[in-house]
Amino acid sequence: MKRLRLVVLLVVLAVAAAGCSGVPISGPVERVSATPGRLNPGVEIAPAPPGRNASPITVVEGFLHAMASYQPDYRVARTYLTEAASDQWRPEAGVRIYAEGNPVVATEEGALLRAPVVGTLDPAGAYSQSTETIDHDFGLVRNADGQWRIGAPPEGLLISEYLFSSAFTRVTPYFWGPGSRWLVPDPRYYPRGPGAYEGAAAAVVGGATGWLAPAVERPVPGFALDGVTVSATGVARVTLRRLAGDLTPAEQAALATQLVWSYRSFESVVSVAVGWAGEEPWAIAPYGATIPVSAFPEADPTARQSSRQLFALSGGQIVRVVEGNQRIDHLPVAPGVTGATHAAVRQDALVAAAVTGDRSVLYLAPLGEAVLTPVAESAGLRRPQFDRHGDVWVSNDAGELARVPEAGGWTPVRVQGLAEGRITSFRLSPDGARIALIVQRPGGQQVVGLARVVHDGADVTVEGWRQLSVATTSVAQLTALDVGWRAADSLLVLVNDGRTTPVQALAQDGATIVPIGPTDANDLVELAVAPGVPAMVRAADGRVWRYNSDLRWSQHDVDLAAVFYP
Repeated sequence: MKRLRLVVLLVVLAVAAAGCSGVPISGPVERVSATPGRLNPGVEIAPAPPGRNASPITVVEGFLHAMASYQPDYRVARTYLTEAASDQWRPEAGVRIYAEGNPVVATEEGALLRAPVVGTLDPAGAYSQSTETIDHDFGLVRNADGQWRIGAPPEGLLISEYLFSSAFTRVTPYFWGPGSRWLVPDPRYYPRGPGAYEGAAAAVVGGATGWLAPAVERPVPGFALDGVTVSATGVARVTLRRLAGDLTPAEQAALATQLVWSYRSFESVVSVAVGWAGEEPWAIAPYGATIPVSAFPEADPTARQSSRQLFALSGGQIVRVVEGNQRIDHLPVAPGVTGATHAAVRQDALVAAAVTGDRSVLYLAPLGEAVLTPVAESAGLRRPQFDRHGDVWVSNDAGELARVPEAGGWTPVRVQGLAEGRITSFRLSPDGARIALIVQRPGGQQVVGLARVVHDGADVTVEGWRQLSVATTSVAQLTALDVGWRAADSLLVLVNDGRTTPVQALAQDGATIVPIGPTDANDLVELAVAPGVPAMVRAADGRVWRYNSDLRWSQHDVDLAAVFYP
């Protein structure tokens, strides 16, 4: 699969900030993704209708630029179309983003755009990587006034990478995970401007995207969005319209929580007020009618009580890694564990899971105690992981995935849609609603992708597999080695490019891909990643690298067999 290339050319020109000595100013030039919206200052695109006697190429180029600037009903873009084409064109059908460096070319009969499609947005604003190719003839004809107009516009919008990164903003609506205990992110992309405020609220009211919906709670029915206004002081007023009865206080609080978290996407919004049209906003305890966007910390997709300590395996023991004075020390923490080959620590850092010896038994071991309890058996066990509920997930050499409760027992997790291939590595998202998988194909290639985790009573199914490209060029041949969640909606992927083993930062939908180094390591095999802490990578010989900033890592010559965060 070709990578999404919302790209800008990253060229390090100079290091100007004081205190930044040691930043490399030489090395390879990389192509990296440009994030749409708030991380890109953008440019103001002022679309204009076609000029008098404009050539076919100019008309098509003007139309492409006008599509990238939202106006109600895209009225300026429609001036480039024939009357019949304008009546039939549906810009709300979605967006195709095409690669830079592919200009419109003249043909004997008009103008043609031929370009790779690097990504698409569905009508809800959800992004997907693409391998499609556009080959579109705009059907130019002369109107009654002798002016060239487009008779065959594309379905939906057609926007170049650069204009997409400048004209669209990334917004993250949130939805309740199973049991409504914490939220799950579901990113969307909207045209920049006031419409994005309404888009965020409309997404929350309308429910999660089709891909995520089976893994999260359904929205409460009986109401619709009436409108959104944002005041000069940064208060987003979300007005709802009743379609049936009222909402209970608990339902009002749950909806307000979703909206508050969703409006964190906007730097211009500092608080949120929610209520029925024509009535005062709801008073939501303990915040009142105007709720700061920092409210409801307990709904965080990432467990706030989770330990941020780094653990490792050294000499078959589970140790806590302590950095200081240019060295790394190891403190044994689970005296009951010996000969461990793989391990994990629960989020509260009180219990470990370990695979030992011939990798046939999974044990639980309280930290600080010489106790070892077998809880599951299977041949060829691999790296385990605790989920947010305290269950242990583990895979084996056969590519099988299982969930092991504290009381023990091998509970297989059904995995659907992978086609041919076996799971070699996995990482659950912090909220547990999604899982990142490394899958080895029959030919040996290893790819990375996402699937959703669906709970149906006691049954758990992994489904909806989506392979993600992590290549930064169209010709790159990469093998995915390991994966971890950097945040609730973004990943780090360790890859092998044939020469080195760098780490790629990847949005969960594949909309951005950024190489972050290290640039000189060629034998890295494992990632240790968790939200809010520096990523670590381990080499086959036990050395580790610590992430400091993009393309800046510090190397430590230690001897560790595994590294992991709770």
